Amino acid sequence: MLIGTSADRFTYYSRVFGCQMNVADVDDISARLNAYGGRRVETPEEADLVMVNTCMVRKKAEDKAMSFFGGLKHTINPQGRRPFIVAMGCVVPRNQKKIADTYPHIDLLVNYSDPDLVMSQLMEQFELLASSALDDDFTPAMTTSIGTQNFVTAIRGCNHRCSFCVVPWARGPQRDEPIEKIVEEAQAHEARGARDVTILGQSIMAYGKSSGDGSQRFIEMMEAVLANTSFPWVRFLTSLACDMTDEICERIIAHPRITPLLHLPIQSGSDKVLGDMKRKHDVATYKRMVAKAREVRPDLYLTTDILVGFPTETEADYRETYALMEEIGFDDAFMFAYSERPGTHSARHFPDVLSREVKIRRLSEIIELQRKTSAERSLRYIGEQLDVIIESVNEDGAVARTSFNKPVYMPKTDKGVGEYSRAVIRSVRVSAFTGEEIEVAHEAVPARV
Repeated sequence: MLIGTSADRFTYYSRVFGCQMNVADVDDISARLNAYGGRRVETPEEADLVMVNTCMVRKKAEDKAMSFFGGLKHTINPQGRRPFIVAMGCVVPRNQKKIADTYPHIDLLVNYSDPDLVMSQLMEQFELLASSALDDDFTPAMTTSIGTQNFVTAIRGCNHRCSFCVVPWARGPQRDEPIEKIVEEAQAHEARGARDVTILGQSIMAYGKSSGDGSQRFIEMMEAVLANTSFPWVRFLTSLACDMTDEICERIIAHPRITPLLHLPIQSGSDKVLGDMKRKHDVATYKRMVAKAREVRPDLYLTTDILVGFPTETEADYRETYALMEEIGFDDAFMFAYSERPGTHSARHFPDVLSREVKIRRLSEIIELQRKTSAERSLRYIGEQLDVIIESVNEDGAVARTSFNKPVYMPKTDKGVGEYSRAVIRSVRVSAFTGEEIEVAHEAVPARV
């Protein structure tokens, strides 16, 4: 089947649900479509091809994707044709029949969102793609537009198999990209003018462990990126305490070009619950790694994930989580109530016995605690001068983003989107800062505040 309005041009729209890994996969696929003559558009109604990348880590994300599928049923593009619709990602493998039966207007179902897999199936469907060829030296970053979020995927899949998590079943076991490819993609981002880069993996500090190399391989990979690029800001996501070492703290987290953002999910403050979750660390290990990271990086901006209402979580277990949040003082947190995910260990072995009322009460309490903690910790930035990247500009002012990913609203800027500037912070809120741009005579210094 041929898509597009001419022999060498077609339009496509993408919608992404879920994590930054999903965003990175769609960015990669989009870059390849661009290389074949595709052009991204802003709405499904403008598109010849619609791609939907799904997530089922939380039931809410899965429900949103299903709702979006339904909304595409009557979509017609400017040529009066229905676009070719592709559903991909984590929801698809376990819901193929349901999606096919409920949403027959979806033309192609692709298990997972691995760019090679998606492109191979598109090549089978669209002669426009099959009749073209990529340059031998093509890398995904070559044809993407300059943005303020630039991703390179270092790891696909995960080997940790936490009992509540669907990722190992949805994305498969851990596969590490070669260091040379990671560096090449980072360099391609830099060559097109990107000012920062984020290295992604479901458990990024586990890079190399699938081949028995351990933390040294993660250090080697990150140092290769740092040595072969000149980004002032380099990030990595997501980290697990069981993979973290003192050497990683000293050689990577402390590096001046690594941003101060450390996302380190804890999930629970109860060792018993952590054991039932099959987390490979206890609370003492987590606290020790946080202390080490803050020691080597005084400007550390620490974020985490918290999951309340796990089936075996008692009120005492929950209170341990609450107390740990008070003790550590996270700068921000992503907080969720447990929802059973089909196929996971916890779904098979731990009946979801806690009532919705208990889950919502616990979630509401920790959200309120974290809002207070975030507000208090943000006060330390008032009066500070922070390097920022301009994210958007309009007649009302500008939105910039700090090295630790906090939005800064400014009344005006002399810079363009994607450029560095510097702002003095005037006021803080839980979710954002307000500030004023100050004159910058040079490019931004590395990420250390």
